Amino acid sequence: MISLDWKERIKKDTIDFYERKLPKKEYDIDIVYNAYPERIDNNIPHAVISLVGKTIASKVYKEAENYLNFYDYLFNEKGENGRIIFAYIMARAVKKKPEIFLDYIKEKLTHTKDQKSSNLIINKSLYPLLKKYPKKYIDQIIGWLKLNNIVLTESLEKILKKFINYDPSHIKYIFGKLETLWLYASPQMIKLNIHLLKKIYNVDQDFYHAVYQNYRTTRNPIFAAILCDAITCYSDTIQEMVDNWAQSGNVKLKKLGQHGQKLLKRKK
Repeated sequence: MISLDWKERIKKDTIDFYERKLPKKEYDIDIVYNAYPERIDNNIPHAVISLVGKTIASKVYKEAENYLNFYDYLFNEKGENGRIIFAYIMARAVKKKPEIFLDYIKEKLTHTKDQKSSNLIINKSLYPLLKKYPKKYIDQIIGWLKLNNIVLTESLEKILKKFINYDPSHIKYIFGKLETLWLYASPQMIKLNIHLLKKIYNVDQDFYHAVYQNYRTTRNPIFAAILCDAITCYSDTIQEMVDNWAQSGNVKLKKLGQHGQKLLKRKK
């Protein structure tokens, strides 16, 4: 908990940084939060960094495209704290000018291995747009998934599962978009589809069972891999499907069928 006095000082110092330092291209914003005297495990408390992020975001977002070098510096040079501040700025900037800043974020996140920061940035910037304009930004997410970037894919998976839980009415549309990518799915995309199907089971069991009914005769090993590892419950349809695979002359399909039989035995 930050005291009222410190909240006011942090806000004042952040605004001063915006007014005096940014125009001179002096980007070391840590001078604002390093003054805070308390530490948690030798780190500045998250609440302090968030307050700095929200305050600077409220100042730069109206002309956000004028400060790209500052955002680059935060993202590349200021570690976790810098990326938290970056996330708060992007939340405001994307809302005002998505046509500029979504591409900017995509470029940043396809060149990072920092999963935690990627998750935060995607959650702050893209998720609010997804909630407001679902179809448009579901399509945007599918386009980003086609990049097959491990870090970005995991972040997008998280907000898709969060959104399905928030608004189940879009499950059919989301699944349909992902389904078109099954045929040539990479290992990363196979994993995402497995996780999404498991999440769908938690939210809409009727739709989950309808998927298995639709694919009950499939012999495609990629489809079988997704469906097998997404088994979450027992059903006669799924039992028949894996039994057929287990009798296949295709070695991969046979192994998947046998694995599915073991899973179902435990579920039953």
